Amino acid sequence: MGRLRLQILVMVVTITILFLSVCRDNHCQLNILSHYLKINHTTFTTDTPYVTTHTPYITTQTPHVDICNGITNRTFTPTNDSLISKEEWESLVTKLQWSLPPVDLLSTDEATNPTKCSFSVVNPNSNHTVGGFIDVILIARDTKNRIKTYGGDFFQAKLFNAELKASTYGAVTDHFNGTYTARLALLWPGPAKVSIRLVHSSEAVQVLCRQREQDPDKIYFQGYFEDGGMQETVMCNAQRSPRLVGNSSQCCCEYREPVTGESWFCRRPSFLPCHALTYHSMGGYQAVLSKLETTLLKRFTNIIVPYDNSVVHVQQQGNETRPNTKCRPGLHTPVPSGFYLQDRWTSMVCDSKSFPSAKLISGCLKDKQILMMGDSTLRQWLEYLEKTLPTLKRLNLHTSSKSGPFEAVDTQSNTRIIWRAHGILYGRARPPGLTSTTSPERAVASLLRRSPTTLVVIKSANTGYKDVYGSDWLSWQLDMALKEIFRDLPVVRIDVWQMTSCHYSPDNIHPPPVVIQNEVDLFLSFVCPQ
Repeated sequence: MGRLRLQILVMVVTITILFLSVCRDNHCQLNILSHYLKINHTTFTTDTPYVTTHTPYITTQTPHVDICNGITNRTFTPTNDSLISKEEWESLVTKLQWSLPPVDLLSTDEATNPTKCSFSVVNPNSNHTVGGFIDVILIARDTKNRIKTYGGDFFQAKLFNAELKASTYGAVTDHFNGTYTARLALLWPGPAKVSIRLVHSSEAVQVLCRQREQDPDKIYFQGYFEDGGMQETVMCNAQRSPRLVGNSSQCCCEYREPVTGESWFCRRPSFLPCHALTYHSMGGYQAVLSKLETTLLKRFTNIIVPYDNSVVHVQQQGNETRPNTKCRPGLHTPVPSGFYLQDRWTSMVCDSKSFPSAKLISGCLKDKQILMMGDSTLRQWLEYLEKTLPTLKRLNLHTSSKSGPFEAVDTQSNTRIIWRAHGILYGRARPPGLTSTTSPERAVASLLRRSPTTLVVIKSANTGYKDVYGSDWLSWQLDMALKEIFRDLPVVRIDVWQMTSCHYSPDNIHPPPVVIQNEVDLFLSFVCPQ
């Protein structure tokens, strides 16, 4: 492949790849993850100067230890065949620590109410210059205006200027006593405002955590069996759960991937044999929530915390704040990882470039093969390239319009792009068979040993989900786990979490074209760093 001067670029979406890497052997190891939590709150950490964990004006309390309210603790003992070592597991658990309420909630009046919360900028009128920081103190309160005595709320912070179409992401630190702080980098000259929103209260996070532990198969799939003109449809899922087994003593048909040992289960059909399984599709949703839990997840979700319109005025300085590091694999992602200005994303990871024309993009992709695996948010990259490059044409492979696989070629630049949906299943289409991606870390390490010139790119999760089936909190946990899993491998990580969470566009799992363009530009900066 190297002789043909083709460069393979593999893209993996966070939610997909981690779910498949930990769900196997009749158990979903992700489901037992919180049983190892101590439990604290996870903050973004980095070895760059763009974040701090030191907040001298806040007294931090010891977080309450909670295991999703009484779920039986299960232990994990790695073996020689485990996909993750004991040291990796412990490191992963540390990264995912989170604080939960000390008791079960009796009324929504006790939950964090974003309309009652408040925040203030420390020294907003001081002399601020580009390259500096501002600190923000946030106080969480419940509906009765009482300051919370514990942490665990999932807040997101950003600094922005609507007129300049400028914004950047800021990490929020939990002090486990109802107070939070955020440090925001000043990366453009001019006025700037702070915005903080409550994505989920700590009480809602508790519901999400409990649902993850108690009901991992709240989304189910359909398996289609066909043989000799007969057809049957049954429920399928990634583990042999009580809900899947039901009242049947004959359950289930088990399909085991021979290399990884990953299993897939379907209820046994009434008439057809297990080997008659032909297709799969999305089945439906079956979460069971109480009225209180439903209210917690809907009433105060994704709401902006009131602010006093304080404006921070930032002065230009002579020193360049953006990095001049060449975009290459293995770079750490700071907080913030970049910022928007006039709707253009400038990376703080490396010296990113803009590719505003079809000629520049085509030149970058010349003689390259791009292999994509992911969900619809990665499919947006392919669709953007198809719209931007007139010479890039999609072949008709007679596949599903949603799950593909798709293939597009540019004969002028000798470029080939393939996109396929992730395993286990995708959307409501009926793609044949399964796609196994168990143990992504080992798979990528093996690929790089075989082909060290291959560029592996990992796209993080987007923000946008706000319910029990796919919330930003669950996605963020998976994103942190994925970051930890690939920490020591020479791969590229495109942090679209920060890019989607701080943009002014309406919150949506599928970002608008301007965000997609910036994501692809950042990706191309690693493909063609010169």
